Amino acid sequence: MRVIFYIFLCSQLFNLADVLAEKIKKESSDNKIKWERVDKNKSNNLEKIIWKSYNNDATYFERKNSNNPQNGSDKNLFNTKKEKTKFINYHKNKQELLEIKPHIPVNNFLNSGDFILSSNFVSAFSGGAGGGTGHQNYGIKLHYGLSDYELFTLYFSVTDDPLYNRINGELIPNNWASIAFAYKKQILESEDFKNSLSFSSSLEYWVVSSGSDIRKSIFNEIDNSVGLDRHENFIYSFSFPFTSQLNNQVNISIVPGMTFIPDKIGDKNVGKNFYGNNYFLAAGLNFDMSNNFQLVSSYTHLFGPGNNSFDENLIFNRKSIYSYGFNWDLSPVIGIEGKITNGYGLTPSTSLFTIPSDNKPLYFIGGTYKPFLEDNRFDPLNKNNELMLFGGLTVENALFPERGISQVDLNYDEKGNVFATFGYSLSNLFQVELSTGSFNDVNPSNANNSNLQRIFLNENTFNYRFGGKLLIFSPQKNDVFWMTLRTSLGRNEGLNHQGYMFSELINTFRVNDWLALNISPKYFSSGVESFGAIGISSNINLFENFQFIPEINTSLKNNSEFNSTYAFRYSYASGKSVDLYYSNAAGVQDLGQILKDEGYRLGIKLNFLY
Repeated sequence: MRVIFYIFLCSQLFNLADVLAEKIKKESSDNKIKWERVDKNKSNNLEKIIWKSYNNDATYFERKNSNNPQNGSDKNLFNTKKEKTKFINYHKNKQELLEIKPHIPVNNFLNSGDFILSSNFVSAFSGGAGGGTGHQNYGIKLHYGLSDYELFTLYFSVTDDPLYNRINGELIPNNWASIAFAYKKQILESEDFKNSLSFSSSLEYWVVSSGSDIRKSIFNEIDNSVGLDRHENFIYSFSFPFTSQLNNQVNISIVPGMTFIPDKIGDKNVGKNFYGNNYFLAAGLNFDMSNNFQLVSSYTHLFGPGNNSFDENLIFNRKSIYSYGFNWDLSPVIGIEGKITNGYGLTPSTSLFTIPSDNKPLYFIGGTYKPFLEDNRFDPLNKNNELMLFGGLTVENALFPERGISQVDLNYDEKGNVFATFGYSLSNLFQVELSTGSFNDVNPSNANNSNLQRIFLNENTFNYRFGGKLLIFSPQKNDVFWMTLRTSLGRNEGLNHQGYMFSELINTFRVNDWLALNISPKYFSSGVESFGAIGISSNINLFENFQFIPEINTSLKNNSEFNSTYAFRYSYASGKSVDLYYSNAAGVQDLGQILKDEGYRLGIKLNFLY
């Protein structure tokens, strides 16, 4: 099999080289310069050209040379900053950085009416006392251009993990939920646009709760009674970001600011038992390594009088907040962010806080969607690949629909498994997906997997998963094969309330007109167990609208086992298909794909593209 694959790969490389050679040869022959002598008397016709201004606007004849000292600065090239921003965005097809962290805004703005949507989360590298894959805070952010010099931002964040450390030996439930409204307005700017000063503010509604029916709240300092304490707070912040462009690659930001947060919370306190107000000074640096890759870093020093951190003894203190990482625009429309930081909050006023009950290095992952920019263009998809846009069952393929197309899958089998998935292609390179459902009557054939079944696949478990697919390679952009990275994470809302992360690197090879091969290494990660797996499948075109899809999966751990699925796909209308399958996999969603059930089950999957 390996030899066949190498032969296929080499043949594709030779075919690609041949196509490129023919294209270059044709272009070079078409673009040959043909010289022709022009008699002198014929050239005199050029003197009869009459030059007139366009729309009677004489400014079109003004000489605009930024190197001319009489012009004073580059500002003579543009009447307004809006013209400059549109000029830059048109030629670079990119949007400049708007903030390094929520409390460190950068003096860039959107054109009026443009918006950027982001989703992100910050997590510890372990689950702390609560276990699990990490201690996470999830956030959503919307930037909206009110005008050329005004930006409105909406933040929402939520975390429901218990405190990272035990308090007096007890695992204390802890919940944060915050919605914030921020406003940024430019007040000063130098004539060369390289130095600017703005005013930024935020107003936030922050709900904090601690304790439970069997656990004491950390805000109860007067007795040992248990119970849930829930407190609603309005907090706010102000800052004055100054940004300077040192050269075409480097920008620095200096941001003095202040946050206003209560230092007492609840009615069972003895003195101060919360963060309090803080004055801070932050510095940020962003360095453009290329047109689509940027390094960012920041450092924030707190002057008090309040605090931003507390430990397992509920002693509050002040810690400096740092971050360093990158912004990578995978396409003009889609970007990703990655950072190491000790800042746990995801709104302007909470961004200064460390993880509750500790000060740990955390990792930050985010994605941005900029719909006002032009996406990368792909070659049209060949007709024999269209049925693969509906995806797989227990083994995915690496294709997904182009930008702006929605995808819906509905699944049901005879033992009661029910799943639904919604996907939307934000870009030709990225699809976001949301899935939900429940497992039913799962009986693992391997007794070693009974713990996984009990926690993640039991009948009282309701799954919700959020994730996305990132296209890395594609023949539609002149690659040899398709490669997609897919990651899904979420929770089971059952008695165990456990979450897990599921990732796979999906590779699809078009062998010939009727056969495609899919190979998908997978990884399951949770606080209970982590292990790898691999899935292999084929898409066999029997007719133009009819496919046979055989699939197998095996886990890469001790006592590994195979499961198998056999499916027929029929496309009865454009953008619509139905799959009938026979499988002994526990289910078609994430973890269920790689576990083997005791018996086979019949199922149906409906697929829609619109």
